[in-house]
Amino acid sequence: MRGGPLSVRSPSPAPKPDGAGAALRLGLLGAFMLAAFGFLAARLHTFQVVENDLYEGRQNRISLRRVRLPATRGRILDRNGAVLADNRPSWCIAFYIEELRAAGPWSNTVNRVDGEIDRTAAFLGREREVSRDAIARHVHASRPIPLVAFSDLSDAELARFCEWDAPPPGSEVFVRAARVYPEKDLACHVVGYVGRGEPKPPPPGEFPDEFDPSRFNYFFHDLEGRSGIERTGDAALAGRGGLETLRIDAIGYKREVYPEIAPEPGRDVVLTLDAGLQRAAERALGTNRAAAVVLDVRNGDVLALASSPRYDLSRFTPSVPAAYYARLSADPSAPFLNRAASGRYAPGSVVKPVVALAALRAGAIAPDTHLFCDGKYSFGTDAQGREIAIHCTGWHGDLDVRGALAVSCNPFFNETGIRLGWGTGLRAAFDAVGFGRAPRVGLPVGGGLLPDRRHWVARDTANVAMGQGDLLATPLQVAIMTMALANRGTLVQPRLVRDPGTGVVHDERVVLGRLDWNERDMDLVREGMRDAVRTWRGTGRRAAVEGLDVAGKTGTAQYRAKVDGVWERRKHAWMIAYAPADAPRYALAVLVEDAPNGGGTDAGPIVRELLLRLFPEAAAAEAAKAAASAAAEPGR
Repeated sequence: MRGGPLSVRSPSPAPKPDGAGAALRLGLLGAFMLAAFGFLAARLHTFQVVENDLYEGRQNRISLRRVRLPATRGRILDRNGAVLADNRPSWCIAFYIEELRAAGPWSNTVNRVDGEIDRTAAFLGREREVSRDAIARHVHASRPIPLVAFSDLSDAELARFCEWDAPPPGSEVFVRAARVYPEKDLACHVVGYVGRGEPKPPPPGEFPDEFDPSRFNYFFHDLEGRSGIERTGDAALAGRGGLETLRIDAIGYKREVYPEIAPEPGRDVVLTLDAGLQRAAERALGTNRAAAVVLDVRNGDVLALASSPRYDLSRFTPSVPAAYYARLSADPSAPFLNRAASGRYAPGSVVKPVVALAALRAGAIAPDTHLFCDGKYSFGTDAQGREIAIHCTGWHGDLDVRGALAVSCNPFFNETGIRLGWGTGLRAAFDAVGFGRAPRVGLPVGGGLLPDRRHWVARDTANVAMGQGDLLATPLQVAIMTMALANRGTLVQPRLVRDPGTGVVHDERVVLGRLDWNERDMDLVREGMRDAVRTWRGTGRRAAVEGLDVAGKTGTAQYRAKVDGVWERRKHAWMIAYAPADAPRYALAVLVEDAPNGGGTDAGPIVRELLLRLFPEAAAAEAAKAAASAAAEPGR
């Protein structure tokens, strides 16, 4: 056996690392990382630079909300600067929904807001103004803007809330403009009222992007004119709303506000009305269903446009109570009707001066024509042998044109109308003074009715010649006719708006036409109108004013009305006048519905009151005469 020490084989030495392969792998890894960073950098450049506008627009559409702000409405003033419509600060309490957010579904937030409003109402001692449904709608649709819960706080309520030691979270007091009518019912039919409005598209080319209503996310409601000058002058009065942008968070709460465009206040509108004269006219009308119009003969300015009954404009702000509006709408006396501008009535005998001028011009009668009045104008008898006649108020005897105007003789003008004829005679004369079409005055007004029937008989012509039958006119139209009589045949457009918001007043008159009236005939007719007021037989003598030369004409228009199933005869009382008669400055028309007596008795005294207001020197002379007479009485 062979022995010896155990031999051990040494391990083979490890291979040396391959330097070239490691470097390659490291290079590949570095290149991959560099490419990845380059790709990220390129995408970041794309997002941040190349496509910045795209993503910024998307982000803005998600988080930015455009809010339209209301403008302060312009004022309405009378010719002397008296304020008829204005604005006042209205203190309100609003709640910010983001500060009342409750955990869980949105109904929890609604409940919390509802509870805080209840608590505030109880603390203030006033009724709630918003319902739970309104709160829910606001929470779901208008969350970023404040919810106005209480408006028009009184001074006591405002002080009480500001001193509250535990006010609701998210509540705030703020002020906004509210419409106010300092004179309440004065000229209510002219001034009109406002209601809640919606944003309107701007005029073409004026801020089309900023003020396009379709681009608003939210808006506070404007005031919008609903009647009168508030409506017809709305474009100037409304002003231009402003714009602000809100940034909201993911659940719709406001986080930042960016003011952009401030609201532009509305412009003042100045009327031709004289508030003092308007008040005097309304006082003279009293509780009657009546109307009065006063025009400035020199330029056509409407100085008074009074209608009775009226309504209180101050009840229409901030919104009209439903019960009050319903009561006015159901009132049989129709207080919403502007009788002066839109009421249609048979004008009665106040049209006789126009009939006389047309007949004289056509040669149907002459200045020296005399007709005999025996108290009626007969058309013969009917099949049963009954007389068909138009009756007069008295037996006037032999009359010429001047005398017939003074005593308002119906038979004289029945015959005159038949001689003149209808189509090219009476109808043309009434058309020339503006009957049958609405005058342009700055308000929605009526046009009356000028008949145009084909089948027309003599009795129709006789009726219309004394202002009866189918002929209808408004007090404003009759006043325009009176102004033409006063200025010797010039038809002037009446004007109610002196400055429509431009800051420029135009006082020149607008002539609509020259009437084809003969100067000699005008002198004759005007003398007849003076006699109607200054003579003992004149029907307008109750309008006479001491020391003032007045020309006038009365009218009593009869009609039939069915009352409780029974037909009754009723009458409207009219009177027109201008003064001074030789150089007229003012033209007036007064109407009293369903008058107990007639034009001279019921409308004449109203005309007299207005003349005393228009001519203070005459009023002072009458007062002095009355004082002297009282002093001369025995026992004084």
